[in-house]
Amino acid sequence: MENKLNQRIGFLFLIILLVFVGCKTTNEPNNTNTLPNNGFENSQVAKIFADNCSIPGCHAGENPQNGLSFESHEKLILGSSNRPNNGPNYGGEVVIPFDSENSLLYKMVTNTISPRMPFNRTPLTQGQIDIVKRWIDNGAQNYKGEVPSSNPSYRVFVCNQASDKISVIDGDKNIVSRTADVDFINGADSPHMVKELGAFYYVTLISSGKFLKLSKSDNTVVGEINNLEIPGMIQIHHSGTKAYVSRSSSGTGDYQGIYVIDIVNMTLLGEVTLTGGVPHGIVLHPDPVKEILYVANLTKNQIHIVNTVTELQDDLFQFTSNQEPMQLNISPDGDHLYISARATNKLLVWDTRVKQVIQEIDVSAMPMHIAVRNDDAKVYISSMGGSAVDVLTRTNETTLQLTNSISHPAFSMLHGCDITSDGRFVYVSSRNLNGNFVPAYIEDGSTAKIATLGVIDTQTETVIKVMEIEEYGAGLAVEKL
Repeated sequence: MENKLNQRIGFLFLIILLVFVGCKTTNEPNNTNTLPNNGFENSQVAKIFADNCSIPGCHAGENPQNGLSFESHEKLILGSSNRPNNGPNYGGEVVIPFDSENSLLYKMVTNTISPRMPFNRTPLTQGQIDIVKRWIDNGAQNYKGEVPSSNPSYRVFVCNQASDKISVIDGDKNIVSRTADVDFINGADSPHMVKELGAFYYVTLISSGKFLKLSKSDNTVVGEINNLEIPGMIQIHHSGTKAYVSRSSSGTGDYQGIYVIDIVNMTLLGEVTLTGGVPHGIVLHPDPVKEILYVANLTKNQIHIVNTVTELQDDLFQFTSNQEPMQLNISPDGDHLYISARATNKLLVWDTRVKQVIQEIDVSAMPMHIAVRNDDAKVYISSMGGSAVDVLTRTNETTLQLTNSISHPAFSMLHGCDITSDGRFVYVSSRNLNGNFVPAYIEDGSTAKIATLGVIDTQTETVIKVMEIEEYGAGLAVEKL
């Protein structure tokens, strides 16, 4: 009898001990995977997310809210995949490393964007908010001390013309992974176009008259040229030592040429003298031996043919009717120059060998930037008026046919357009100056018209992702491999 009583007392003591151990307050996170700190940099950050976000019915499980999971560092960095409104595959990052002020997560826990998070739960304390802010501004590192998106296979650089920022996209994850500040003057500097080469990328600022060189490693400005007059499009010479910079299409003056810039030493070499007007769209012949630069003169209805050795105009093509040639691109073999004609809503195909228009194709209203697949089998053109990407398919050596027009509820006044090296994805930016796109979450009191960046899978010709960038998405460049 005494032994049985002792056994019962011991069993009861064990139960009490387990209860107290299970309820003990601890600084360790509620792990949802086998990684230390759920993959986060430290246990403090992991515990905040585990206790307040990664809970049943919220941002955990097989179907987390808005496709956003806090269960691990890796999942959080991927961001959301189905935010409310604006159609399918609309989402994006919630954390931008080194930039808490522009990170959606930080804005929602500080209640500058509604609804406050955690949703319908006790708000984070100021101490917890400070921990989250420090973690983001320190690079949103994982438990290994690694900064997300430090070495993606390719990046996309997007100008935000009304916010003086460059959005840097991780092409593997299709999220905004960094922001670069290009704000120099009171008011908008108006970043217009971007091109990349090697370890750097280059940006024109219309309003402040600058040409910038930025480092890809940390997105800082490492060189600049000042006092340019409404700099616009950029073409980097095959040598990688100089760039040609045209004039912005917003120009109302009579501009006599385009700039030639030494991008190694960041000095202005001079100008190629043309015939006035607004020389805007520019593209180099893909064969470096030919040393030819084509320049579209928006207001004079001309194509200038420039010798890049002498820096002089060799020839001039005059359109017989008003076309307003806006943007240019060229076939990989250099035989066909593609021209978006703003006045007629056409894509013009100009044969560089005979120097004549050989085809005119009706496209969506106000055609803008043009992307060409490496095999010249497909041409993609963004439409500002139609908010669509038109797909033109080559049917024979001399003929393109409009075969598709790709749109999405989050597309609004499309502008920039570029394609990956393998031809698999097309990226397209939206201006959204009309405000037709309304973000799922809007900063309280803000009147900003947030723009978007769309990703099109060229195999299925469907929009597989739309993410928010900053105001007035403009020129963009996909990093070439």
